[in-house]
Amino acid sequence: MCLVSDGIHYRRGISVKIETYAHGKYQVLRIQADDNNISNISELKDLISGYLNRGKIDIAVSFCDASYIYSGAISVLVDCYKKIEEKGGSLCILEPNPGLFDILETLNIDRVINIYVSEQYLPQ
Repeated sequence: MCLVSDGIHYRRGISVKIETYAHGKYQVLRIQADDNNISNISELKDLISGYLNRGKIDIAVSFCDASYIYSGAISVLVDCYKKIEEKGGSLCILEPNPGLFDILETLNIDRVINIYVSEQYLPQ
């Protein structure tokens, strides 16, 4: 179950927090895990589906200080990318730390999902 409080989504029983806010045409989702490892972000799919149903088709995801992302989380990201692309939108990753960027680059995720070092570089 995901609890929502003022644009912040808390996953009950799991130490993941998702803060949401608008930046230009993008809906930004800042995901933070207590241990800086992103493993279970399955609720991200539901959250993004909700935004797509409301016509918000440009999504930027930030993993805050995460230094590692597990394969299940990568799978969720790719699924979200496909859903967003079907609606004519765009998914990007914001401000990954160097360790996470290396993982995404090694997996060639950066060839499919745009990665930006800062919100200021998001397309308008």
